[in-house]
Amino acid sequence: MSRTLSIVAAVLVAAVLAIYLLLTQFLDKDKVIELAAAAIKEQNGATLTVDGDLSLSFFPVLGVAFSEAAITLPDKKQPDLEIGEARIGVRLAPLFSGSVEVDSIAVNQLTARIESAPEEDRVDTSGFTDAELEAYYAQRRKAKQQAGESAGAEAALAVPLALSVSSLQVKNARIESYDPVAKTTSIVELLALDASDLNLDGKPIPIALQLRIPGEQDIDVAVAGELQVQQETEQIDFRELAVTVTGATAEPLRVKASGSALLARQTADLNLSLKLADMQGEGRVHYASFESPQIDADLKLNVLDPVLFALAGPEAAAAAEPGSASTGDEPLPLDALRTIDTRARLQVSTARFGEYELTDLVARLRAVEGVVTLSTLTANIYNGKLDARAVFNGRHNTAVLETSGGVQNLDLAAAMANAASPDMLSGSATVNWELNGRGRTANELVEALQGPIKLHTDNIVLHGTSVEHMLCRAVALTNQEALTATFPANTQFTEVSADIQLKDGRAALRPLRANLEHLKLTGTGDLNLLAQDFSATFKAKLSPTLEELDKACRVSKRLTAIDFPVNCKGSLAGEPVDWCKVDTEEILRGAVVNEGRRKLEKEAGKLLNKFFNNQEAAEPKPN
Repeated sequence: MSRTLSIVAAVLVAAVLAIYLLLTQFLDKDKVIELAAAAIKEQNGATLTVDGDLSLSFFPVLGVAFSEAAITLPDKKQPDLEIGEARIGVRLAPLFSGSVEVDSIAVNQLTARIESAPEEDRVDTSGFTDAELEAYYAQRRKAKQQAGESAGAEAALAVPLALSVSSLQVKNARIESYDPVAKTTSIVELLALDASDLNLDGKPIPIALQLRIPGEQDIDVAVAGELQVQQETEQIDFRELAVTVTGATAEPLRVKASGSALLARQTADLNLSLKLADMQGEGRVHYASFESPQIDADLKLNVLDPVLFALAGPEAAAAAEPGSASTGDEPLPLDALRTIDTRARLQVSTARFGEYELTDLVARLRAVEGVVTLSTLTANIYNGKLDARAVFNGRHNTAVLETSGGVQNLDLAAAMANAASPDMLSGSATVNWELNGRGRTANELVEALQGPIKLHTDNIVLHGTSVEHMLCRAVALTNQEALTATFPANTQFTEVSADIQLKDGRAALRPLRANLEHLKLTGTGDLNLLAQDFSATFKAKLSPTLEELDKACRVSKRLTAIDFPVNCKGSLAGEPVDWCKVDTEEILRGAVVNEGRRKLEKEAGKLLNKFFNNQEAAEPKPN
């Protein structure tokens, strides 16, 4: 790109020089082309050809217009620069004092062909050993420091002219960039460029730009605003630069930017405001190519939606879509993660992740050398309060995840509104966790998670099944009676709590407690984290007040002594009514055993009483 710019500058210089010499060459057009071609040949070894017309003008400015011009670099088979039409005007008066002031430049139908310089080979770290990764991080830090020191010591930008152009217009330009390694050509169409009062003295430069990136979905970019360029410091200041991007997302993205950039240091400080459909945001971004963090952002958004990932390309957008094709056995993208050097502070009024929605989200994160530290994550989630922290360490080949936090008073009905069984539960839950895991794939990471989770709930209602009805049927069976009452369709728990231990891809619920008004359930359970299927075994202790539900539910002493077994299993995506069953046979066996024990104790008591009475009768009475 820099070589092409130098060629364009040389063309301008040659054209201006030709115009100046024209006065002493009696308006010889062929001489003008000859002088321009010689100047370009001397500076770049390139060949200039003009197959179209060439005309001259003197009023109101001294100018030259030409068409069908081309510049071809040495050893090239096709022109590197083709110009359909061009007009260059120079102020006449300054020429008599020996200075050159360009009044206007207008170009139409320009095609520039560029062979992109080979990019610095991006290191693929996916096959490195842990020791090689440590050496790679150290080398990269050293290289960045050296590049920063070198950039700071560079001389100011060399410009062949003291740039002063009243008007610059470019229409229908096309830049073709050829990658010799990939053998692909990328195209950028510069539909229009209008700039006035071009200078390097820090004076305002109004600019308007329209460009297009062709593709399956064309992306159009419109830029309007004002620049200021300081030649001595190589600083560019942006004033209310308005950018509109159409085609990258379903709705146009509108960005307003102000700030400054230092070319030599490759740094930029920008204040941004953006709008995309119903999303609006503002904040500050600092970019520094040779510093760490490379990107430092502080943003406030009213809405965070996965549609934003479309701006990072189709692969990122596809990965952000809910239900994206993934088995979980693909390697974690650690290599890409290691290239990120970012610090961010994010405040979001509403954040959407698939079917889940968070409000008043605050996040602070730092990503460097494959380690992402989420030091703060707070939000409101379905009337509950989320407060969590996490560290994802992808520095080495096996990633390590450590996370702790909790959700207080989560509204289960709202949280499950978009689940497979949205009407399964209602009530509130409080969850606290402290987990860690390691793995090379998402499934490995989940299966390796271990640590405690504590669950406590309040006012839980299990919809679609009645535990009291299920147990009353078993009691009525032992009483040899039929139920006559109508039972609620749901189960109202007074308390549900569990101590959960994650290990080997399973969640062990030990103990698991569930209390109802007329009975208590205690048990254990297991949940497969990947398959989402579970099994649990409860022992139910019945209260004599169960009779209040139905007379056939009378609980005698022989039944209160029995642990009523309740066996549950199924899938979290299944129907709750199919999950649990009461083991009636075991209850009947328990009732028989208890009744036998009661009769035995009664008979044994009679025998013992008779024995002691006989003993008392056999003893001699004192005189």
